[in-house]
Amino acid sequence: MPAALAFPYRAQVGTFDIRSEAPLPRAEIERVIADANRRIATSAIADQQGENRPIYLTQGGWRWAWLALQSRKSFGLTRAATSYIVINRSDLAANRMTNSRPVGAARTLSSIIAHETCHGMERRRYGPLMSVTKPTWLVEGYCDHVAQESTLSDARAADLKARGIDHPAMVYYEGRKKVAAELARNGGDVDRLFAEAK
Repeated sequence: MPAALAFPYRAQVGTFDIRSEAPLPRAEIERVIADANRRIATSAIADQQGENRPIYLTQGGWRWAWLALQSRKSFGLTRAATSYIVINRSDLAANRMTNSRPVGAARTLSSIIAHETCHGMERRRYGPLMSVTKPTWLVEGYCDHVAQESTLSDARAADLKARGIDHPAMVYYEGRKKVAAELARNGGDVDRLFAEAK
């Protein structure tokens, strides 16, 4: 990643090495990362010393298109081979981000950082191929569970279901609900959740 050219601004906040195309006001980025870390720390599979991830914040545009490839409508993505996280349009001051979808187009930035960091935690714990060997509802639902937020609200999900609309975020929403129910049933055992999921 030619970070110095495309992402000239840089900040180290705890274990996160953050690069951006826009300035990184220290108080704002520290607040966002603190909130992301609070969410991440709720996971039994998180590294208690801190998750070490490079994060690239974009404002959408060509940088996002270049790095996201086929995932351009996403909020963010994690590259399995390199572990770096790339984030779509982000607003540090508001702790908010958006994508180009007409429905479910906004979330907190800290929840997306937590979600994408969780994908790395899953791969570390359950192997690099887990994203293709485990069901999508589990892989994405657990990350939204850790992020403590989904793209769709309960009301929005119910409305989409009632109208028979199959929104791409529904698997995340329903996965988060299913993960929460399974963890409540098994006493919060994440390893058992991943071992038994079908």
